[in-house]
Amino acid sequence: MARIRKIFFYFLLAAGVFFATLTGIVFLFKDRIINQFIREANKNLSTKVKIEKTDISWFERFPNLSIVLTNVYVEDSHEGIYPLLTAEKVSFQLKVAEALRGNLLIHGLHISGSETKLKINAEGINNYTITTASQAGNGEGVGFALENVRLTDARVRYTDMRSNEEYWFHSEKLRATIDARQDIYDIEAEGTVTTEKIRVRQTELFNGKTFRIKSDLVYNDPLRKLSINPSELRLRSSEFLVEGAYEWKDKAIIDLRAEGKDTDIQTLLSLLPESVSRSFEKYRSKGDMRFTATLKGIIERNSSPALTASFGFQEATIYHPDYRTKIEHANLEGSFASAHVADPAEAVLILKNINGRLNGQTFLSNLTVQNFSDPQVQLQFKGQLDAASLADLYPVKELTGVSGAVIADMNFSGRISWLEKRTTASKATAQGSIELNELNFAYGKERIPIREINGSLQFNNNDLALSNVRARVGRSDFLVNGFLKNAITFLLFENQSVGIEADLKSRFLDLDELFAMGFAKGEGSAPSEYEFKISDNINLRFNCDVGSLRYKKFHAKNIAGDLHVGRQTATSRSIRLESMGGTISVSGKVDATNPKMIGVTSTAKLGGIYLDSVFYVFENFNQSFIRDTHLKGQAYADVDLRMILNPALRLFSETLVADIGVVIRNGELNDFEPIKKLDKYLDDESLNKVRFSDLRNEIHIEKKKIYIPKMEVLTNVTNLNISGTHTLDQQIDYRVVTPLRSYRKINLGEARAAIENNGTGQSKLFLKIAGTTDNYRVVYDTESVRKKISEDLKNEVTELKEIFKNKGAKQEKEPELEDDDYFDWEN
Repeated sequence: MARIRKIFFYFLLAAGVFFATLTGIVFLFKDRIINQFIREANKNLSTKVKIEKTDISWFERFPNLSIVLTNVYVEDSHEGIYPLLTAEKVSFQLKVAEALRGNLLIHGLHISGSETKLKINAEGINNYTITTASQAGNGEGVGFALENVRLTDARVRYTDMRSNEEYWFHSEKLRATIDARQDIYDIEAEGTVTTEKIRVRQTELFNGKTFRIKSDLVYNDPLRKLSINPSELRLRSSEFLVEGAYEWKDKAIIDLRAEGKDTDIQTLLSLLPESVSRSFEKYRSKGDMRFTATLKGIIERNSSPALTASFGFQEATIYHPDYRTKIEHANLEGSFASAHVADPAEAVLILKNINGRLNGQTFLSNLTVQNFSDPQVQLQFKGQLDAASLADLYPVKELTGVSGAVIADMNFSGRISWLEKRTTASKATAQGSIELNELNFAYGKERIPIREINGSLQFNNNDLALSNVRARVGRSDFLVNGFLKNAITFLLFENQSVGIEADLKSRFLDLDELFAMGFAKGEGSAPSEYEFKISDNINLRFNCDVGSLRYKKFHAKNIAGDLHVGRQTATSRSIRLESMGGTISVSGKVDATNPKMIGVTSTAKLGGIYLDSVFYVFENFNQSFIRDTHLKGQAYADVDLRMILNPALRLFSETLVADIGVVIRNGELNDFEPIKKLDKYLDDESLNKVRFSDLRNEIHIEKKKIYIPKMEVLTNVTNLNISGTHTLDQQIDYRVVTPLRSYRKINLGEARAAIENNGTGQSKLFLKIAGTTDNYRVVYDTESVRKKISEDLKNEVTELKEIFKNKGAKQEKEPELEDDDYFDWEN
């Protein structure tokens, strides 16, 4: 054991001496080797080279010696200061014995953190001819016998300005062996390469694709030709065999052929742009799939090679690993051809005999696309699709809970650009039908339930006919028959107009829910908040027959009428409905051309609606002075009004102008505090429940003020004459004249000046109710006040006559409104 330890000790000692000796030799010869390397390199280079640090390393690639260059900059051969190569580190490996003899033969090369910019300018002059005559292999200069070339984090950018091409590549790790014989180089390489950008004129191909390569290349420098012996490219799970040649001595000529080997659906999808293929990256397939492609021709500024590709599959199964649904027995025959790959106008894509079974239901389709600059499309589709299976196979984030069936038999032919303009849309032909059977789904983050969709859609070129299309949206239901003009253009492109002529029938419409769905402000807003607007792209002629509807507290039934929409304006000649115990007939216009101010003009006829219901529905008009609990009776009225609403359909109160001719029958005023306070003057205990006969008046509303002309109210208690004003900010000024039957409760001294005796023995007491609805007083009118009131009443009658005479003759200028300056119908 002691002997073994001695042997081991002497071995380590000898090794240490050996390494120390070699290190010493290298150190002694370090400057000579570096100086010779730089001297010989300068003989072979015709451009400026900058190196921050040069050193000799024994341990870089032991047992070889390494010359290590740090922060290297190599100038290109074009005029001006442009880098050809920059690198964080370049390491050359040499045999120790050869280096010590002065023979700098490079056996290995390692470049890390590099960027190489190769360029050919418009005159055809390249920027990478930077060497003079080679002196390799003569025992004196720098020679190459590269057995090990490694690139780490390397970028290469090649630009050919003559043919308007760019090729950008990046490799995280690439290893190569180069065998050079008389300016012919055999190169075997293996590693990863990412095609950051490949552009041939305006066409970009394979951007963002990462390939694993195993290549066998031959570069012939005198002929400027790169030959590709059968080499392997692996993209995702797909493998391609590539072979061919590329030469550029006189003209740039390419002749490449690629064939898919053991491929699946990813082979086809991987050829699509990353932004498109990302949506399908998890899909898998089983079955026989094939792919071949050739790229052949001259590459010049005004010419590009031809590209042809053939692909397809037979009896394949296509599926997503996260879902149970599969397309089985799938078949497809496809081809792509372009006489000039850089000219998309010459490209033709043909997909034919596309067929398979989705959840047991068969489908058949064919597609041809010509001229990718202005696509001419021919599409045929026939089959029945289970909606749930289709949603499972290709989920759409906005749709959940999908069920039902879609049966389609349709054909389309035309240019996509034709559909973008109404004048040319008729050139495209679309024929066929789509049947919807019990289709159900929930839409959006709010999961709006849209269900029980049934009916038929018939295509007639760019128009769509709806036949007995039924649906339920939330709590609402629809039955629609009609036509959609310019329908395909509207569905495919943004900011396109559509014309709708339709009849709508419904048992019930929930406008609260529908408005929240259609006019929701968006993320972060309250569910009850929405922004009303009328699209400029909608032209609508609509007749409706609705059993009942609801909007906030407003309920109506037996609604029938018409609606015309165009140029952001909605107009109706007649809408009839039953609500609040009576009937309402309305005509008018809603103008939404100004998105912040919705203009409304309307005339309405009310037949027997209940006053307490009106106040309840409109939430007492946002005041507490007179409420639905105070009023009873039926109103018959003719209403003419103009107003402006904000996008949430709240009234800007100062814009309201209205004339109301009203008759109130069987009226009651119960527990109304101002009337009850008259008990002090009328000596009657029945003022908490006042019933009155038919009441007629002409009421005018303008400038936030309600004008109430003098009217006689015949009640079960007494006969009153009432007039005055009531502003929308709740300032009141009422004048009351009542018979005075008893002096028991009044102070005759105080009231004498407010009492009128007409000589018949019937005295009248003049009172006024003034202040705000929250703070008002009932006081006597003195003689001087009564005289003033008399004059005011005369002036008021004259003023009202002028108002009535000129009403509608001149529209008030719309005021500048503050955001919070409106009459809030909700709270």
